[in-house]
Amino acid sequence: MRRLAVFLSVALAANAWAMGLNLSVAPVGCNALPTLSPSPPAAAKNRLADSQVVRGQHDIQWAWLGSPTLRYPHGALGSSTHAGSLHVLVAGAGSGGDGDPRELVLQLPLRKVFEDRIPRLVDLDGDGRDEIIVVESDALQGSALVVLGVRPSSKDKAAPLELVELARSPSTGSTFRWLNPVGVADFNGDGHLDVASVTTPHIGGVLTLHHYRPPLLVPYAKAMDTSNHRMGALEQSLAVIVSPAGQRPTVIVPDMTQRALHALRWVAPGQWEEMQTLTPLPDRVERMTPIPGGACLHLVNGTWWRATLMN
Repeated sequence: MRRLAVFLSVALAANAWAMGLNLSVAPVGCNALPTLSPSPPAAAKNRLADSQVVRGQHDIQWAWLGSPTLRYPHGALGSSTHAGSLHVLVAGAGSGGDGDPRELVLQLPLRKVFEDRIPRLVDLDGDGRDEIIVVESDALQGSALVVLGVRPSSKDKAAPLELVELARSPSTGSTFRWLNPVGVADFNGDGHLDVASVTTPHIGGVLTLHHYRPPLLVPYAKAMDTSNHRMGALEQSLAVIVSPAGQRPTVIVPDMTQRALHALRWVAPGQWEEMQTLTPLPDRVERMTPIPGGACLHLVNGTWWRATLMN
């Protein structure tokens, strides 16, 4: 059995080197240094169970999901309990923003929930303010990517701040049809950040790139046979974006079986380039985390692998 495992490792690595993705056995965690997470604020203590409190880099100090509800009984993330609200902490109103932080809340109507565990904070348009990317699910229309931000409640700059919707993607079209974000990068090289997600990762997953064009997230590229989530799992990050120097970003994402890897790049004049033939894995992917130049993979059989993109 040990000889078979060694042979499989060598065969996989040799095939991957030939095709542009170096796949090799790795130590636990790929020897990545642990990251220290700052303690979340007290205001987030009643957040949605198993969700993440995320720290912002600009105008938002913290963001989290709250108001747990059973009104949308879909178990894609392992539970029928989802969030009915989004919460952020912003700097206080004192001179230089040094007053007590203020909590802003966006409460969804009864037909909607945030079917998500991670509010993703990024400055999409380069204006020095955080935008928040979340998955919103509607009882009739299914799921959509939604971008939210903190803005004045009127054109008066002195008006109170509030959480508002800035853009949204087309919905999946029907109840219990979900999508899962991948991440953000300038995929088409136009100097603007785009948003990537996988639509219906459990039933014919479609990797989709979106232009950020408020009030819309506009799809412009799709690739079939991709999946960045296992039905019922809390882990939402089964994909990694790699940005090699001088090259457009590449998405490393499992196929629908989650036993092989795609490496996909959007290239001129506007088409997907498969950086390799599909790279097989010895078991299903359970977790993927970014490492320099690629991804660290933890498989269901307990082994660790390093997938490194070759330019």
